Amino acid sequence: MNKTFLILGGYGNAGRLIAELLLQETPVQLVLAGRNLEQAQRQAQLLNQKFNTHRVAGVYLDAADLASLKAAFAQVDLVVVASSTRNYVENIAQAALITGIDYLDLQLSSAHKIQVLETLRKDIEQAGLCFITEGGFHPGLLSTLIRYVAPEFDHLETAQLASLIQTNWQTLSFSPATLTEFVQEITEAKPMIFKEGDWIQLDWNSYQPFHFGNTFGQRHCVPLFMEELRELPQTIPSLKELGFFIAGFNWVTDYLILPLSLALLKFSPSVTPLVSSLFQWGLNTFSKPPYGVILMLIAQGQKDNKPITMQLQLLHWDAYLLTAAPVVACLLQYLEGTLPKSGLWYQSNVVDPKRMLSDIEGLGVRFEIRKMTDLGL
Repeated sequence: MNKTFLILGGYGNAGRLIAELLLQETPVQLVLAGRNLEQAQRQAQLLNQKFNTHRVAGVYLDAADLASLKAAFAQVDLVVVASSTRNYVENIAQAALITGIDYLDLQLSSAHKIQVLETLRKDIEQAGLCFITEGGFHPGLLSTLIRYVAPEFDHLETAQLASLIQTNWQTLSFSPATLTEFVQEITEAKPMIFKEGDWIQLDWNSYQPFHFGNTFGQRHCVPLFMEELRELPQTIPSLKELGFFIAGFNWVTDYLILPLSLALLKFSPSVTPLVSSLFQWGLNTFSKPPYGVILMLIAQGQKDNKPITMQLQLLHWDAYLLTAAPVVACLLQYLEGTLPKSGLWYQSNVVDPKRMLSDIEGLGVRFEIRKMTDLGL
């Protein structure tokens, strides 16, 4: 019998792409859910027409209402959380536990979400359910890329990840909740890297240059800690240095709006709506082409007593497709039964890396590998 997945936020920027790719690649039934019933039903109708099917339904669902969550979850096998519902993580997770369904989220990374899920870890394991958090590409693929390349080295010594997102923000629509979560993620972010045996905190002026090819050129990137990386040095003991770095948006947002926003939020969190509006204005007004998204790994180490460098890149013009494709690739492994049946996992650490990247490439993301026997790039 085919499984049924409920996508909370299934008519949003990422949710609708996840739904489309699932219809394209699997026989699952889908329920698109959210607080806007009209949008959910309209998107369900569009997808049914596009794929000549009746596999998609749209329903009203409010993540703040535990009773309605339980009623909706009782009809499905897994919930994909693609909505801006950070404040209701516990509601959603508890409803999944009570109704006995599996869970995958691709919300923006937050200490609050991870803390809530960690407190439920034993309950998840005892219930025999599979909960996967931090889906997407960052978070979501950082450890995957490193685990993919690690077997190519006798000793993998450094792994530096970098991302560039240059998007035409004017073509996208965001709910106030999404903008608020975006601002909250920025204010909670930690500029940490792993070096010589420990995670160390840097400051936001610790820029590092990365070259993103001829189209985008060299960009200065700041360190950004992602929880999925924390345990990686234990898995790969030869690692001496590990970090994830991210390029800025545009000069006005990076050097004017961001510092001003951090200062305002430190003074009073109540200004979050104002800061959200400032960010949206800066992104919409000053982000210019060329547009594209790149996630890159530069790995260095030893092979047969010789130094080698490997560079991996994932590229697409659409940040939301690059978010949706890894989620669907993860769900393909879930449907095949190759993922653990129970426990709390990070997407990046639970998937088979070779299969994951192969499937992402099959879903339309460009995947490039370069291998060099010297340390020059």
